[in-house]
Amino acid sequence: MEFDLTPEITDEIIFAMEDQTGHFLFDSADCRCVASREPAGEGGPSDDDDDRYYALPVWDSVSGFRMMDRFAAQLRNPVVREELRSALSSGHGVFRSFKNILKARPEMERLWFQFKEREMRNIVRDWYNGLRDFWGLGRIGEEPEETGEIVSHDFTFRESGPDDENSLEILLSTIEREIAGGMPPGLSGAVCELRDRIRGPESEDACILVAETPEGEIVGAACSVPLPEDSFLAAQITQIGVFPEFRGLGIGKELLSRSVDFWTEKGYRWLLCASPLVPPSFIPALHRAGFAEKGHVSVLDLAESRCH
Repeated sequence: MEFDLTPEITDEIIFAMEDQTGHFLFDSADCRCVASREPAGEGGPSDDDDDRYYALPVWDSVSGFRMMDRFAAQLRNPVVREELRSALSSGHGVFRSFKNILKARPEMERLWFQFKEREMRNIVRDWYNGLRDFWGLGRIGEEPEETGEIVSHDFTFRESGPDDENSLEILLSTIEREIAGGMPPGLSGAVCELRDRIRGPESEDACILVAETPEGEIVGAACSVPLPEDSFLAAQITQIGVFPEFRGLGIGKELLSRSVDFWTEKGYRWLLCASPLVPPSFIPALHRAGFAEKGHVSVLDLAESRCH
């Protein structure tokens, strides 16, 4: 029996799929899920009701594990991604460990709930399209995919104030160590010095934007200044970054967007960003925002060059 798949029906089917206390079927006449053990004549299925009752999509612990694995694989935050992968490969207490890791990070937990809801709705939609194929009807299309970025719900963006100095120093030092982490000591020192020279002295016209949690912890920042100092045409981003455990939530993208808006509103024409000043992982975000490469920093290992 044909029926329309409404959001309310989708929610009921998902609820029944996750209910491991019994086996449920979908009653297409009453548009509700019923337990298959209910006797005929009391709202339950009978042998003559093949066109009325339909088996729900299969959902068990293996299905749940595979969904958690897919979530971890697509997660852009490297710290949480590796923690989740470790939990999933531990072989014991997998579900509890997975949930505990996310519970400690509400912003990541919300991403998981969004991901799970989208995946479950896709499963129900595919199941329904299978029925529509059987009925000889056209398939329904996919729902628009929601963005996984939830910065507006979990973080506040504002200009930095005098009380933020210590927090900013901790954040920027962390980013500095990350940039130089894979380099020999002498080279890392040179790159940091290059960054300081490019950054130049602090300017009264500098724009320093920060992202903070509801608890007031600064987890990301973007610094930009006119270039040259008295310029009214060009400005440069001197530093932008987010603590590793808060990446993949769109914080850096939001800081970049707000920096662009700041200088655009002031009438500037150009906004520059030199690669040594930002973590390599953020370069794709710059490109997506429309930044074009106008040069790069190349390093020659003189010790190796003598051997050739």
